[in-house]
Amino acid sequence: MSKIYPIAVPKWGIEMVEGTINTWNKAEGDAIAKGDEVFEMESDKIVNVWDSPVDGVLRKVIAEEGDAHPVGALLGVIAAAEISDADIEAFIASYSGEEAAEEPAPAPAPKAGGNDAYTRSSPSVRRLADELGVDLNSVEGTGRRGRITEDDVRAAGGGAGADEDVEIIPLSATRKTIAKRLTEAKQTIPHFYLTVDYEIDGLLAHRAGLNDSGDTKVSVNDLVVWCVGQALMKEPRVNVNLVGDDIHQFKRANVSVAIATDDGLYPATVRGVDAMSPADIAAATAELAEKANSGKLEKADITGGSFTVSNLGMFGVSNFTAIVNPPMGAILALGKGEQKMVVKDGEPAVATVISATLSCDHRVIDGAVGAQFLKVLGEELAALS
Repeated sequence: MSKIYPIAVPKWGIEMVEGTINTWNKAEGDAIAKGDEVFEMESDKIVNVWDSPVDGVLRKVIAEEGDAHPVGALLGVIAAAEISDADIEAFIASYSGEEAAEEPAPAPAPKAGGNDAYTRSSPSVRRLADELGVDLNSVEGTGRRGRITEDDVRAAGGGAGADEDVEIIPLSATRKTIAKRLTEAKQTIPHFYLTVDYEIDGLLAHRAGLNDSGDTKVSVNDLVVWCVGQALMKEPRVNVNLVGDDIHQFKRANVSVAIATDDGLYPATVRGVDAMSPADIAAATAELAEKANSGKLEKADITGGSFTVSNLGMFGVSNFTAIVNPPMGAILALGKGEQKMVVKDGEPAVATVISATLSCDHRVIDGAVGAQFLKVLGEELAALS
């Protein structure tokens, strides 16, 4: 290795602009071997592990856990044990990366504990200081190794912008990604919506039979996803992605199931549901939900979807409209099953009904095509009796 090796925010994807340190697996002074897992970073809804490409010692940790940094920003330094602390500090002071190119350099400031306020604060802290009119050079950091936190900035600002009755929760990297993507989707995709009601008493009876005879418990949503897979094979014009100026029509039904967690909504992909059984779908969805809740989803788990199903029925929601998740062309929003009066053969009857709203990207799916898909889906649901 070179005598001093910078640890910088890697660019793990074309759209990645920043990452958040979740966990440092090494501490300052720890020996590091090539291939050791040094830290975990969250970006674009997934957590990646950074493996050291060199041997050495973790001489300096600059980035705090929980701080977001742009691609290229310096997070720490690996160097041989014989390198002096002065040489390490000089290297840090002279380091130039993506962060220096994206943010204007601050005016020279008095040194504090070996670092100035700029190097002792994250971009989010500096933005907050600008908003509140706080001079970071006058702020005493209470974080690890004198790092300046957002609470330090608010305290220095006399509580400006804060309310004792309000808890301020910074957006996580996942939430920032969700906000960015949904805003872009709503602003750039010409949505249209189609809503139908489906009777599902046959589906409920079929589910009861499956659960009585099988080891894997199947949910209503699992059966709906299975029916969606069959319908996508019969109406493949809805089983599409829009990539640039090209329509990618899938030969298999890769259904993204929206999984709600405390940290956000994850469109986890169940691949090839058209060839799976409802029990297989239930097992695959449960595995993805467990990975989502434990923060262990991989990029392959949240990409490659051809169609999305979002179900809020279990929360008591009767109906809703969902935002298309690009590059997919459509998303199906499902409400709860409710008993309603219906007319059958001219006579009143009671049936369990769910509301389903299909949101479509009008650039790739026409109204008649969306309506045809809902018709086919209704036939698949009715066949489960």
